[in-house]
Amino acid sequence: MDLSKYDITQYAIDNLSKGLHKKLDDYLIEGLKRKGFEFKNRMELEAFIKERCRCEDYPDLEERTYFVDDIPFFFHRYKTEIALPKTEDRKMTITASAGYFSYL
Repeated sequence: MDLSKYDITQYAIDNLSKGLHKKLDDYLIEGLKRKGFEFKNRMELEAFIKERCRCEDYPDLEERTYFVDDIPFFFHRYKTEIALPKTEDRKMTITASAGYFSYL
């Protein structure tokens, strides 16, 4: 497979982004679990979130607070940072951060 540098970089960034989103999902699920809520499957989780959860977003501060039944359970300071790819000895390194979080 002959991919240009752009294609490889875009592929890496896409996968990195998907990984960061998955981690955030996992942290939210853990936050709910710490409040006593566990789910058998993804459908049950999604229905619960639609019915009982909400989020307050403060874009000027890049912060979100997530609530279940109006009780905060997760805080996320979402200043996302992705460093430009570094190539050394035919090895490409990309680092990223999805910000900081805490369970409430």
